[in-house]
Amino acid sequence: MVRKTSAIHGLVWLAVGLAAASLSLAPGAARAKPKEAKRYGIEGRFLGYDEGRQVFKILVTSREAKGFGGSIVGGKAPDDIELGKERDFAVEPEGSVLSRTVIKSVKGTGVDNSGTQEGFRQAVKAIPTDRPLALSIEKESGSGARSDAPGYRIKTLIIRMTEEEIRQRMEEVLEDD
Repeated sequence: MVRKTSAIHGLVWLAVGLAAASLSLAPGAARAKPKEAKRYGIEGRFLGYDEGRQVFKILVTSREAKGFGGSIVGGKAPDDIELGKERDFAVEPEGSVLSRTVIKSVKGTGVDNSGTQEGFRQAVKAIPTDRPLALSIEKESGSGARSDAPGYRIKTLIIRMTEEEIRQRMEEVLEDD
């Protein structure tokens, strides 16, 4: 019985010690600078594609964006992404889904699933110019950045569908059944 009481007493002191240690660390954590996002979400209208430079021209309509189902596309964009301004964004048309620019719509996972230059060209043709798109962007950095790079790269472009496009898609799905 004495052994059980000693063990419980020891555990109580251990818990008190851990609680005190965690409280002493908390003020330092509260003063820590917030971590900067790696990806940013913006909304913008597609103005064109310069295939030679591998750049999309986008008119920025919002410095934050949500994707499918209201999920956040990325952190709020830095101050150098100006609202109402046209801006060039680098794109990577070829490669794996992890490295290339992905163009998505609600109609499927990706408008281009080939990972080829030609597949990307076809996907670009599907990008509407009549409404804002959700874009996930990141800063260009490292040794892979081109000297003429625009500063930010589009990782994902999300085409939001109109009511008519959604209705058309539902009819296609029902016809397939």
